[in-house]
Amino acid sequence: MRKALTLVLALVFSMALAQDYVVGLVYDAGGKFDASFNQGTWEGVERAVDELSNELEIEVLEFEGTPDTAAEGQRRIALQGAELIVAPGFLQADAIQSVSSEFPDTNFVLIDAVAENDNVRSVLFKEQEGSFLVGYIAGKLSQTGVVGFVGGMDIPLIRAFDLGYQEGVQAACPDCTVISNYVGNTPAAWNDPARAKELATTQQAQGADIIYAAAGGSGRGVYDFVNEKMCYSSSDLRETPLTSQLADVPVSAAYAEKCGAGTQPLFFIGVDSNQNYLGDTDSDPATLNHGLTSMLKRVDIASYNAVFDIINDEFVGGIQNLGLAENGVGYALDEYNEALIPASLIEEVEAVKQQIIDGEIVVTDYRQQ
Repeated sequence: MRKALTLVLALVFSMALAQDYVVGLVYDAGGKFDASFNQGTWEGVERAVDELSNELEIEVLEFEGTPDTAAEGQRRIALQGAELIVAPGFLQADAIQSVSSEFPDTNFVLIDAVAENDNVRSVLFKEQEGSFLVGYIAGKLSQTGVVGFVGGMDIPLIRAFDLGYQEGVQAACPDCTVISNYVGNTPAAWNDPARAKELATTQQAQGADIIYAAAGGSGRGVYDFVNEKMCYSSSDLRETPLTSQLADVPVSAAYAEKCGAGTQPLFFIGVDSNQNYLGDTDSDPATLNHGLTSMLKRVDIASYNAVFDIINDEFVGGIQNLGLAENGVGYALDEYNEALIPASLIEEVEAVKQQIIDGEIVVTDYRQQ
């Protein structure tokens, strides 16, 4: 009887182990809490694990290093029995190509690049489509007729953000000017907020009242500049829908003290995750927020879906290319910016979005030129 009971307990224990999963995350340059690309990927995994927590025990292993140590991190996690490893960032492509060959029973998700093995899902995005929409919003709302773009590393991927943004601005405001600058041309450009802040300062001095940052962790420098500067003075302003919207938006005490009559607020546009909240300088969403909107690149959906596909035994490798039609990119509306963007403009942007989905508007992909 004792022997039979031991056998039953062993079988139950084995069944419990069979229900456990190990998921790994190897972060890109900029770190886990970049409020952007890496953090969005982590949030997708976290949400999936939380939703499954009542049924399954899922261990999440994380590795935060540099592009040179990505392969080491992937191997460490694979050796601990991970069924899935998620690797955001094109800088991990070579590592994934090598490590996925070494561990054919582990599945991998590579975001923003392509690896060829059958156990790798390569997730790409049509960043130019989402950037077109936020550019359209910027072109419609800019009161100076000058907007900025601060990119991280000067590579074709970020050029795609930039060009899509420029085309959106021009579609909404043919006479508007877009100033574009890049933090650098090495991976360090993803984590240099001081340099991004310098670029934003220069762009605003040239008249930019809205600045779009697609720069990973460096984007913090743009947001810090806008939140600290808060406002600008100009005697030559366009009448835009933002003009009337601002008349009804209360401001914080700090803004009222710093920005008197004759000044106008500065705004940034966030990227990847919804970063609108980063423009809230007084912890009150009801007062003026400096985050105009964010271009959503749904890396969270890519990682979230991958976890469920592993659990449901539905994981398939290959290339996924996600744009507006697939809800892979978009723009953010929430309590922080709802007072800034009028309903009439939202309807207009939604119509433009549908035109892109239907192929009536073709947004140029810099990488395909």
